[in-house]
Amino acid sequence: MSDWKPLDVSEEEVEEIGTSDFSSTPEQLHTEFQSSATHLHEVQSMHKHVLVLAGMIPETHIAEVEPTQRLEWVLQELHGMSNPDGLTIPLLGVAPEQLGIQIQKLGTETQVKIIIQQEDNAPFERILPLNSEQAETLRVHFVNGRLHLRW
Repeated sequence: MSDWKPLDVSEEEVEEIGTSDFSSTPEQLHTEFQSSATHLHEVQSMHKHVLVLAGMIPETHIAEVEPTQRLEWVLQELHGMSNPDGLTIPLLGVAPEQLGIQIQKLGTETQVKIIIQQEDNAPFERILPLNSEQAETLRVHFVNGRLHLRW
């Protein structure tokens, strides 16, 4: 059996808390928390995404108010990546002849529709909203099962 050996315990002085620390109002504390909580934006975004998927917030409203948010959700769903000069979407298992890309200009927004038709299944379609600057120089490449949209 092993014997117990004592460990040295150091004593540190504890700073006393001043009463001024408790003089903040709840409004100030809430504001401070919201500005310092980095995860809040992510949680709010996920909550809004769930509401849109459940049909509680119409997707058309989100498209009008926050089109970039809609693009992020579609990319997240397709496991895509946003790059400074475009988008990359993995489409492994899709043959080039099964892939179709269409573009539509609507005022200040341009929509890119990705269509995948495999065998007798219904076509898989997703619409990516882009701004007009990005769409003017849009180039599409399909390399090694990855769709590259570059501008």
